[in-house]
Amino acid sequence: MNDFFRKRLARHQKKMLKYMRYVFNDHFVLVCLFLVGGIGFYYSSWLKSLAPSFEFGGLIVSVFWLLSLAVGKIATFAEAADIVFLLPQEKEMRVYLSKAFRYSCLFPFLVLFLASGFAMPLVVVSTGQPFSMYLIYLILLVCLKMGHLQVKRAELFRFSNQALRWFKSGWYVSAFVILLLTFYVSIWLGLVAALVQAGIYYWYLWRKNEVQIDWEKMIQVEENRLHQIYQFINLFTDVPEISAKVKRRRYLDPLLNKIKRNQSQTYLYLYTRRFVRGSDFSGLYLRLLLIGCLLIIGVTDLTFSLIIGSLFLYLIGFQLLPLYSQFRYMVLVQLYPIKETQKKTAIQQLLLGILGLAALIFGVIAAFVLSGVERWIPILVYLVFVFLFVKMYVPTRLKKLSD
Repeated sequence: MNDFFRKRLARHQKKMLKYMRYVFNDHFVLVCLFLVGGIGFYYSSWLKSLAPSFEFGGLIVSVFWLLSLAVGKIATFAEAADIVFLLPQEKEMRVYLSKAFRYSCLFPFLVLFLASGFAMPLVVVSTGQPFSMYLIYLILLVCLKMGHLQVKRAELFRFSNQALRWFKSGWYVSAFVILLLTFYVSIWLGLVAALVQAGIYYWYLWRKNEVQIDWEKMIQVEENRLHQIYQFINLFTDVPEISAKVKRRRYLDPLLNKIKRNQSQTYLYLYTRRFVRGSDFSGLYLRLLLIGCLLIIGVTDLTFSLIIGSLFLYLIGFQLLPLYSQFRYMVLVQLYPIKETQKKTAIQQLLLGILGLAALIFGVIAAFVLSGVERWIPILVYLVFVFLFVKMYVPTRLKKLSD
């Protein structure tokens, strides 16, 4: 079973490495640098404005760490055929799942490492403790996460739904209480409680577990986990393992009817219809729009607001550029007596309208958040940015896509 797990892990990692070179491209890295720098600057300024022994700091950090603890699932790499071919090896599957459990700890522990480091300045301001206590907090979070992963692993077995709900709700309640004890009573008490919680969940959910594996559920859980990963990768490149869903969306027909049904508007109609009725591009647009709005709402600095708004407009536009190649391999479209230049004109018109709407939404939100004359600056900057992006950057990018 050890060799079997290693083979599946190697195959999975090979596939992920193939996609990661598309995810971590120059644009994504640049955006991450801007976001990290902006958030760090805003976070530092906020910490300087806090009074010593900030009482609500412990509550804020507890909620943030509880959300961070919820990140991460059990990666079993189970496949549909396993329910037939691995069923006779069910007793040996405990060794396989132990390997899967240890591998599944890597990503959550990395998240906790970053989350605890990010929150430590607020912890220092709130409690007055030195940064050297970082390791103690990290060990505490790791213990709590071990209990959470035990619950996730227990979901792969034939426990009753009521028992699983009790274990899951019990973990969330006890983890939050332990975090509050850590900040408002004693960090050492919180550490001991976290160790006890991890031991209890390990003993009752794995050590004493004689329940059979729920093969169908294990396969479904793994398919859902991979689907979420592929959804994220699909933001950067096409993924064969995931297919876009087409929805009727009758309420948007008036928008399509405004496009004239003549030869000069063929590709504009096709691109608009593809964007409106396809769940991939429209869903991506709405998600980025929502995240951008939430970030702009929390920013009261003009410069930072301009950077965030422009950054998300660029992200939206860049991620929608693959619309240009959507009908490249359709035979009927290739038979149309239409010049190739119409495609570029159509995608620019669509992007100008979509990004213009996003710029107006960002600008209106920024106008409510900011004060004085500067409240009207973002909407002007956003619109100018959209115009320059569509007229200058898009043609260059489309030329590369056509090559």
